[in-house]
Amino acid sequence: MSTVTYSADNLRSINTFESITGVDVKAAIIHDDEAYFVVPEDKAGMAIGKGGQTVSKVKRKLDRDIKIYEYSDNLGKFINSVVPTEIRGVDLEKEGEKVKIHVSERNKGQVVGRDGERIDTIREILSRTHGVDSVEVD
Repeated sequence: MSTVTYSADNLRSINTFESITGVDVKAAIIHDDEAYFVVPEDKAGMAIGKGGQTVSKVKRKLDRDIKIYEYSDNLGKFINSVVPTEIRGVDLEKEGEKVKIHVSERNKGQVVGRDGERIDTIREILSRTHGVDSVEVD
């Protein structure tokens, strides 16, 4: 896995998330309008809070939409937590550090996202958490 260097703003966002939720962050990607946090297995519920109250506090404090993903050593299980909920159950192939995600034609747009933004985020998350160099949607 590669070493990640976070900016001061990103570190503040991570610290804010951790202090409000009480959950450690394994990886984070912070964009202008969204923040993605990978938390340890079985800790997503704690980070979200009852009725989403905790994550709502984080959202207000950071002034960004918040996405929380639960980490798993099992790459398939982790990818299924990262892709949109309505299309979970994707098939995947792993060849070395390359991953192919197989989804139906009608669901490709949801995985790729507008202008490829969602797949770029998925690539970055998988690179940071599992050392994956390449992600394709087939």
